[in-house]
Amino acid sequence: MESDMGRLLDVLGNRTRRRILILLTRRPYYVSELSQELGVGQKAVLEHLRILKSVGLVEERTERIPRGRPRKYYAISRGFRLEVMLTPYLFGTELYEPKGRGKGVLYEEARSIIKSTEPLDEKLRDLVDFLDELEEKLDETMRLKSELEEVRLLVETYIENLMRRTYTEDERTFEALFKEIKARLPKDLREKIEGF
Repeated sequence: MESDMGRLLDVLGNRTRRRILILLTRRPYYVSELSQELGVGQKAVLEHLRILKSVGLVEERTERIPRGRPRKYYAISRGFRLEVMLTPYLFGTELYEPKGRGKGVLYEEARSIIKSTEPLDEKLRDLVDFLDELEEKLDETMRLKSELEEVRLLVETYIENLMRRTYTEDERTFEALFKEIKARLPKDLREKIEGF
């Protein structure tokens, strides 16, 4: 997981790739448009797009145009969200990608509003109200997630410190305790303790 995070941050560490992503948040672009906007050659733009595609940040689609060859457009991957967490206790990234069509209660509620036969103005109000509810739920979920991650890190750090103290004071007790809890520890913490 850490190597995935490192790869993603390496990809985002390039200024041109970040500029491409900013442009793609506005609308889909094709290569020559991106090249012109960025003042970068088309070959370089294609290489940046290939890298962005390789980590799932960008997707492409081909569209036929009335005259000439079909044109390949690039856009931010649908349903994709990247969150970087940086607190006094935690640093990490979280990647949210669609796992296929949602079938939960909220998804069904959204579909029923969208498919309703209400007058347009009522339907629009219902959709805006529903969007407000979603935003509130997302905000609450993100607050809870942040708190849980901070508390988890606090507990993991305390376990590590206790195990380190036990290791220095009584190796036999340390071995017995570690054997008992080892399977239930997160991999990173387990590896730290194994390194004592």
